[in-house]
Amino acid sequence: MRCGTLLATLALALVTVTCGDDAPTSPSSSSSSTTTSTSTVTFAGTLSVGGVRFYSFTNLASGSVTALLASVAGADTRLPLAVPLELGIGIPAGTGCATSTIQLVSAGLTSQMTLTLAAGTFCLRVADAGELRGPVSFAVRFTHP
Repeated sequence: MRCGTLLATLALALVTVTCGDDAPTSPSSSSSSTTTSTSTVTFAGTLSVGGVRFYSFTNLASGSVTALLASVAGADTRLPLAVPLELGIGIPAGTGCATSTIQLVSAGLTSQMTLTLAAGTFCLRVADAGELRGPVSFAVRFTHP
């Protein structure tokens, strides 16, 4: 009987030694990384001939802001139009947006504007570049920290 107890104890010890914690170790507290989350916003509306629209946003941290004019369509027909609009980024000023960067862009599938901005309040401006013949619907997708 003593031999059976000894074998059981050895078997238990062997299982305990061979079974370990295979969980990955966590990084030491001295190495840390900081990631900044981003917000993706779709700014959509109607733009009249000669019109300007803007959207204010707050960067919680400095970082990259990207803008993409996703679509331009006839306000009445909803048919896509190949007409360029002005996209600008600046600082809100009363009921407007004082832009510091402006680009003439057509609707596309990739970001047409990329800027690095500090933390603070900014605005995205969409304007007729002088080529509208009637009101249009637009959508701008942009990301910011």
